[in-house]
Amino acid sequence: MKVTTVKLYKTTKSALDELREEGESYDQVIGKLISQSAHKNLKERLIAGYKSMDKNDIKLLEEWEASSAEVEND
Repeated sequence: MKVTTVKLYKTTKSALDELREEGESYDQVIGKLISQSAHKNLKERLIAGYKSMDKNDIKLLEEWEASSAEVEND
């Protein structure tokens, strides 16, 4: 595994220290933060997608009801 060095401000390191659990490396803390961020972004995209689908479903329902009314009247 390749390793690299990253410079951080002391305030950033202190913030990471507050998030660290006992025995957890900084790499693990940062990985956890990345995972949480990706999960949040996915959740927001799914919600937006479902809301968009909802609008399409309502439109399809309205079209279906209009078509059904035409068939019933024939």
